[in-house]
Amino acid sequence: MDLGFPWWLRVEHFLNIIFISFLVRSGIEILGTYPKLYRSQHNVSGTSWAQFTIQEQPKHKYYTVGGEYDDYSPRISMPGRGLLGLGRYWHFITVTGFVASWVIYFVLLIATGQWRRYVPTSLDVFVQAGNDMLSYLAFQVPEPVAGAAFNSIQQLTYGAVILLLTPLVIITGAFQSPAIANYFSRITRAVGGRQVIRSIHFFCLIGYVAFFVVHVIMVVIHGYMHETAKMVFGNSDRPLAGGLMFSLGLVFVVILHVVATTWTLKDGRAVERLANVVVRPWSNLLYKLPARMHYERSNVSGEDRGLANTTHNFRGSGRPPEADEYLAMMANGYEDDYVLEIGGYVERPMTLTLQDLRDLADGHSQTTLHHCVQGFTSIGKWRGIAVSDLLDLAVPLPGATDVVYTSFQDMGRDDALYEGGMYYESNPMVEARMPQTLIAFELNDDGEIPAKNGAPVRLRVETSTGFRSLKWLERIEVVNRYDIVGEGRGGYFEDADFYDRNQLI
Repeated sequence: MDLGFPWWLRVEHFLNIIFISFLVRSGIEILGTYPKLYRSQHNVSGTSWAQFTIQEQPKHKYYTVGGEYDDYSPRISMPGRGLLGLGRYWHFITVTGFVASWVIYFVLLIATGQWRRYVPTSLDVFVQAGNDMLSYLAFQVPEPVAGAAFNSIQQLTYGAVILLLTPLVIITGAFQSPAIANYFSRITRAVGGRQVIRSIHFFCLIGYVAFFVVHVIMVVIHGYMHETAKMVFGNSDRPLAGGLMFSLGLVFVVILHVVATTWTLKDGRAVERLANVVVRPWSNLLYKLPARMHYERSNVSGEDRGLANTTHNFRGSGRPPEADEYLAMMANGYEDDYVLEIGGYVERPMTLTLQDLRDLADGHSQTTLHHCVQGFTSIGKWRGIAVSDLLDLAVPLPGATDVVYTSFQDMGRDDALYEGGMYYESNPMVEARMPQTLIAFELNDDGEIPAKNGAPVRLRVETSTGFRSLKWLERIEVVNRYDIVGEGRGGYFEDADFYDRNQLI
């Protein structure tokens, strides 16, 4: 069988140069906004095994996760400047093409028999690979395997990248999704937790970069014009023309990166619209995966170290409100002053005190994994009442589509890292009615929720990234249009930054 270079293989080769380079650069942007890697779900300050920043964070002082951003240069990351939302958009746009390309490639390998170019049919290939390595060390180019386009060490390397590394990067990338990681929480726990998965995903990035560097060196050693002609024409009969055309293709890839990065920094909303067209159709399917976590009280952050007060170890993010109304409630212990309003497009508007919420919850709790959009995680046991139960009490009117949550927090007043504006979030009704979308009033059996974690009442949206689990909840309003609230994108960070309301990934 001819194991040469059919046209579809050559097209896939060029597309993957684009896809992998975009994935690496946007992946660096994502890493830069939480530039630390951990072995545990419990991201205690000072315990990371790797750090890609020169910033030093205090171990015994409260600081927000936003303070850990590191602005990498647009020459390295995509788009650079700490724009996590836009980096995520490019990552997921590229993932869509990369996964589709790999699936098509895999099917064609099987259907055409070209899988033999990567899968050895004899154990002798491993012995020959060792001999090939000795040849390279002696500055000699090994001969290809009989009937194949590669020598043994190339066959094993390409096979490992295409058939092992690529599925691994796809799977570990998928498990960065809150919806997937929480739906398959037993698998998440079995492999060591989301932070271990995140570290494996990082090693996949290193693997691609290392392969690229070595691959380029090998192409040069084997003869640049000769080898690149195979990727252009399928043979090496016209090495000069092939080498020039391939080089022009690489220049095109560089130009594509420059144009995409410049365009993104100039018009982020246009990239957002592109992402909504490419990514939303498949990411919306994740609404069919309601959270079904299997975490226990012993998994709670802090329990692993036998701490008496485990709420101290549930990572906070954001600054508590400084509004006079909120500070007065805090001073009085919340109990007699706090009232949750539920209204809007409902038959039965109502107000509920903390005791009302406790009575309605009837002891209900859930132990869940928090997924910060930047990458940190914490596990906590939340006591509260499902939003769906509150909606059943309030009875949404026909045509109600969304639930809007308003916080006591004003970002500019309360957190100097951000511009001013009321903090709010919203759920489409399908997300609001998921069984683990919760209005919580207690954390880890330690009594009330601490101020840094959203006291006295907060939202928990377990299939989504953390910033959508609004803290310091003031009001719930059922609406028939979320796009007329705020700037119309569904939440504070959706309005002020570049985040999609669909944060299932």
